[in-house]
Amino acid sequence: MLKKQSFFLLAVAICFFLTGCWNRKELNELSITSGTAFEKLDGEWEVSYQVVIPSAISAGMGTSGGGGPSLPVIVYSTRGKTVREAVSKSFRESPRRLFFAHNRVLIISEKVAREGIDEILDLYLRNPDARETVNVLITQEAPKTILQQLTHIERIPGEAIQRIIDMEAKNESVLPNVMVYQLAQSVVGESHSSMIPEIYISGKAKNSNMDMLKQTNLPSALKLGRLAVLKEGKMIGWLEQNETQGIAFMSDNFRSGSITFACNQKSEGSNQNTVHVIRSNTKLTPMLENGRFKMKIVIEGKGVLMETGCSLDLNDPKSISQLEELASQDVRRKIDLAWKKTKGMKVDIMGFAEAIHHRFPKEWKKIKKDWDSSLASMTIEPHIKISIEHVGLSNKSFKLLNKKDGGD
Repeated sequence: MLKKQSFFLLAVAICFFLTGCWNRKELNELSITSGTAFEKLDGEWEVSYQVVIPSAISAGMGTSGGGGPSLPVIVYSTRGKTVREAVSKSFRESPRRLFFAHNRVLIISEKVAREGIDEILDLYLRNPDARETVNVLITQEAPKTILQQLTHIERIPGEAIQRIIDMEAKNESVLPNVMVYQLAQSVVGESHSSMIPEIYISGKAKNSNMDMLKQTNLPSALKLGRLAVLKEGKMIGWLEQNETQGIAFMSDNFRSGSITFACNQKSEGSNQNTVHVIRSNTKLTPMLENGRFKMKIVIEGKGVLMETGCSLDLNDPKSISQLEELASQDVRRKIDLAWKKTKGMKVDIMGFAEAIHHRFPKEWKKIKKDWDSSLASMTIEPHIKISIEHVGLSNKSFKLLNKKDGGD
């Protein structure tokens, strides 16, 4: 009993020395950053911040009255010899401390990407306030103009950009959703290769004031474009949409998306088909033949026929087999395009190095220092099967029905 009482008194005594949240930060002392951009100008880093204006957000939600709509964010920039120095200079012009825990996107200029992103990754992985799940994108424009672009549906542009890339990655699988920690892992991985989606402003006038948002048709919009390829932390080139889809299939990152293909090689105009692939699985199997590696790529996908411009009776199993073969050929074409482009760049963003290291660890030790040469001498052996599980409510194409009606 005495021991229990002594323990209780000791616990109570300790409570008097506890001061609660010793490093707490009051909300009214912070500038919540929803987007960050990095550029290099005149030999210095320029860091731009998209900071949320709480009063404007509250007014938009109806919690405060008076006046018309106001800007939900403000964008400003600071410069320094290092990224951290530029961030530190924000204290000279902001009444609040920048808070990056809610940062949504990180926009990097092409110039910075080509010079190297090591300093940016170092900053994000070293800073306890920054999140490692921030989405990373590259732009050919001044990156701060991306942060200045206002959007219709989402009041906070940084959140809108994050949702755009997230929706694209889930529903089309053309561009990957790349976060800071994934980028860091790929940079230091076996192949030292990585990729970052492009973002740009489509249109002429920038949506930088609230009056523009009163229109139903905005003069410009944020859009996703190509895929930037990086090697050892430096950008070396771009991949176009067909090539990026081929990469998605090869690297087993194709989750869901549409593929469009002609009824035959001579088809043009409306003679096209669209299959929405709802599941896809890729298996990479490296093979060593005569001292050279070959990569066997087995892709199995299942999809739904969304549209057809072919005169086909979909009750006939031969018609379904024909469409499946055409869909598989389209995927093969995109893989060939991607392989030709990346092989020319001597860059491995498909995961070939990891597959070889896993299956041939001894051989990998011999070739890892000269992986570029081994990659250049490699060949691929794709085996693709796209199966069509459903054709919709009609078992005949409308073109075939129209022809029959015309013949009566």
